[in-house]
Amino acid sequence: MNYLFKNRYLCFFVGALVLALAVPAGAQGWRPQQNIALIVPSTAGGSLDHVGRTIQRIWDQQKLLPTSSTVVNMGGAGHVLAYNFLHARAPNPHFISITSSNLHVSHINGRHHLSYRDFTPLAVMLTEYIAIAVRADSPLKTGRDLVEALREDPRKYSLAISSAVGGTHHISFGLPLQSGKVDINRTRLVAFTSTGEGVTALLGGHVDVLSGGTVQIAPHVASGRMRVLAVSSPKRMTGLLASAPTWPELGYKGALENWRGVMGGKGITPTQIAYWDGVFGKIAASAEFKEQADKNQWEIAYKNSAETAKFFASEYADLKSVMDFLGLSGKP
Repeated sequence: MNYLFKNRYLCFFVGALVLALAVPAGAQGWRPQQNIALIVPSTAGGSLDHVGRTIQRIWDQQKLLPTSSTVVNMGGAGHVLAYNFLHARAPNPHFISITSSNLHVSHINGRHHLSYRDFTPLAVMLTEYIAIAVRADSPLKTGRDLVEALREDPRKYSLAISSAVGGTHHISFGLPLQSGKVDINRTRLVAFTSTGEGVTALLGGHVDVLSGGTVQIAPHVASGRMRVLAVSSPKRMTGLLASAPTWPELGYKGALENWRGVMGGKGITPTQIAYWDGVFGKIAASAEFKEQADKNQWEIAYKNSAETAKFFASEYADLKSVMDFLGLSGKP
């Protein structure tokens, strides 16, 4: 009897120990079990691609993921292709996507039936302002020269935008031209799928003026091949673009927050969201991310998943108001 009692006691003790150890393990939450696909809704070489590859490089260096990861470029259709791809894989948390305010814009202008409500907001990482640039030999010196020239003849200069018509780069032209009383409907707009493609077209003489991300434009300003007419920041930037005036400084509307964030498919669980909060929070706080921000004219604007969800809702409302004003809402 004593032997039987001891064995029963031993079994009870071992079982209790297993349960005790299992609770902390479960409390650790979800971790990726397969390759992470980081979708970039633009072609390689663009500003969104640069953000995506920076994030991947940092999580690789800091060993923040227990699995491999792949950057998947899916440019075209104003980010619609990438967002359809992500939406179709919900609620798989191994698929996430770089995103920007084009997520809202494409829904507001009617190009895409999916809105931020159809995804899981995970993070806002930074703001990358938009620069309006020309070749160094252009007769245009500042944004005021451009507005005044187009007021007299809206078709005098071709305007290249680094995303689909109706996107943030379109708005970056629309705000100052609208406030400068330019007939926007008569301007010559040329759309590209990334800033990289727009830069190639501008330097090749195929377009006259480019709206693009500062990270791609700044090196060409430094080399003397481009000049920036204005930037979308509310105050003067530092570094390579410190000499570029802001649109408000020139007397026009044009301050625009061109944020870059990350989202997942709809239905990701709270435990999975918490995991990604940990990853992106560590990236945003890292010395390398700050170094990249300084180098690329980025402003770190990290928001966790809960803050990003609130920001998306308010940002959507703000953009809807601007696009209604510019006549861009509900466009096919």
